[in-house]
Amino acid sequence: MKKIRKTISFISALAITASMTACADSGTQTESETLPLQTTAATEPKVLNEEDKAVIAEMDTGDDEKLENGTVKWLSFWDLNPANGKPKSTELELFETKYGGKIEYIPTTYETRYSDLSIQVLGGTSPDLFPAADLDTFPGKAISGMFDPFDDYLDFNSDLWSTGAKKLSDAHTLGGKHYVAVVGTDAGAVCIYNKRTIEENGLQDPAELLEEGNWNWDTFKDMCVEFADPENKKYAFDGWWFEINFLLTTGKPVIDMRDGVITSNLLSAEMERAENFMLDMNKMNLPLPKAEYDWVEQPQKIAEGTTLFYPCGIWALYEADLSKFGAEGEIMFVPMPKDPDADKYYLPSGVDAYALCKSAPNPEGAAAFMKCKLMAIGDERTQEIAEKQYREDYGWTDEMIDMWHTTKELTNENPVVDFYAGVSSDVYDMVHNPIKDASYNGKDWATTRDEISGAVQNELDELNKQIEASF
Repeated sequence: MKKIRKTISFISALAITASMTACADSGTQTESETLPLQTTAATEPKVLNEEDKAVIAEMDTGDDEKLENGTVKWLSFWDLNPANGKPKSTELELFETKYGGKIEYIPTTYETRYSDLSIQVLGGTSPDLFPAADLDTFPGKAISGMFDPFDDYLDFNSDLWSTGAKKLSDAHTLGGKHYVAVVGTDAGAVCIYNKRTIEENGLQDPAELLEEGNWNWDTFKDMCVEFADPENKKYAFDGWWFEINFLLTTGKPVIDMRDGVITSNLLSAEMERAENFMLDMNKMNLPLPKAEYDWVEQPQKIAEGTTLFYPCGIWALYEADLSKFGAEGEIMFVPMPKDPDADKYYLPSGVDAYALCKSAPNPEGAAAFMKCKLMAIGDERTQEIAEKQYREDYGWTDEMIDMWHTTKELTNENPVVDFYAGVSSDVYDMVHNPIKDASYNGKDWATTRDEISGAVQNELDELNKQIEASF
């Protein structure tokens, strides 16, 4: 496979998924909303060593003039400045060094971020940047007038934009204008597993299957069937991140955006095939029965050897203590399995993405910071800095680092994101739990589809009318 040796710095990787932490709602079949993960700037963060600083200082932005206004106001529930004990990101170091810039953090919470943004925009005190990594910013909030396009300040056709970032930025357009800048991609989900468990059960390592080109739905299911033993509390997979990310490997998101038009794939053959596949696994008792555990995921069972796979955002491996998955050297992961009937290897993508707030006071500074993020992602020399941090902070092995590159490369080639969370709260409520019913409750997809597809389409039709009239 083509090797794209591009990477993101440690903090950029966290930025992609800083808000992607989920917990379970007791007594229901759904995960809770994303938790408000606050990352407050520390008084004593780690300082980049002189060697790393020198690498960053040598990077050529093509424009070394200091900004007239270097302060970029960032409204979020997590900080772009370094957190307690964490190093400064390469993009922030570059922004400060080349442009004299700084990030002014305006804290909010996950629950109140949009109401706080509305208050500031209407009050004439707009911030500059807002996080769009949760994929609930676009298109709904852009349609309602909370954001401005980046196009007057960023050239989305320049060489800076990587393949995956370019594709996904272009997907976030209305009237031909980009309302979200996707500056980086990462795996939206990976299958975490324990190598000792694989070996003890006589299974082929998924990493080897991937290398052979045989890591797909069928080999995934075969492994799950061979491993699972419900009578002895052994299950194939757990976690809240399987269903939607499994669907995305078909290449068909539930709700898509094409040329500024919102479309539904609820009636597609791909959705039906994926849902029936998950229903079949449910009938075979392969998933961990969440109801028996008060709808709380059990990642520690990976280390115990009683759960085979833990599909989750790769951010789950950005922790100092990974013992819930096993001892150092036992932990491994692969991308989501390929849909054997798809024309390409489609993968769910996480995004490092930002929106420009309506009436932002410093759009030039915001654009300069986006440029610094793109350079930090694409510069080959920052790769060693990132890899060193992964090894030192998380105990990643060379095998994990290599798989990280492979997964990122595959994701960049054919990234898929779903817009159902960003269309409207009504569409989210109609779609979010039902697409899990086959896997969780053994509910036939045809029944679920008929119950929700008409109402979802009515909502999309109305939003498309607004887009046509306003953009």
